Amino acid sequence: MIGLFLMILVANWLGLIPGVGTIGLKGPQDEIVPFVRPAAADLNFTLGLAIISFVVFVWWAVRLHGPIGYLKELAGEPRVLAPLMFPIHLISELSRLVSLSMRLFGNVFAGEVLLATMLALTTAVAFTLPLALFVPGVFLGLELLFGAVQALVFALLTMAYITLAIAEHQEEGHAGEADHASSAELGHSTSTPA
Repeated sequence: MIGLFLMILVANWLGLIPGVGTIGLKGPQDEIVPFVRPAAADLNFTLGLAIISFVVFVWWAVRLHGPIGYLKELAGEPRVLAPLMFPIHLISELSRLVSLSMRLFGNVFAGEVLLATMLALTTAVAFTLPLALFVPGVFLGLELLFGAVQALVFALLTMAYITLAIAEHQEEGHAGEADHASSAELGHSTSTPA
């Protein structure tokens, strides 16, 4: 998880280097096609990370429950409601994928747009207001903070999803152990004379 956090953090902060996303060639419709785009402001990067995270926490769930156990978990309890609960749980699992990717992409892309807007507004008045150069510095500092927060949120959500896949299996295992332990105690206390 530390590797995932650091990779997203570096990708977020590399987008703040001057020239990234702003230096490029003119495209066919007079828009600038940048040479280098910030990684986290591209949906391909965030969706790829989310797919990897999704595969990891589904793999843990299948590994601990087994394929049939995982499908039973998706079907939910009581089995009579399985035709209704299975699609709901399946959509819930897939929404984790969309949630992880869109949250990171949306926040980083919005920060990039906000920073570009503030730079455009302040450079227009930089010759009249001496503090106009101070404003982009404040927003760059906020983007450093938001980049760290977004990396932390992505890593923590991935850890939470993996923990949920593991914890559900352990709860079932501990319940079985508790039943076994209580029956062993009852059997032990009844077999020994007092």
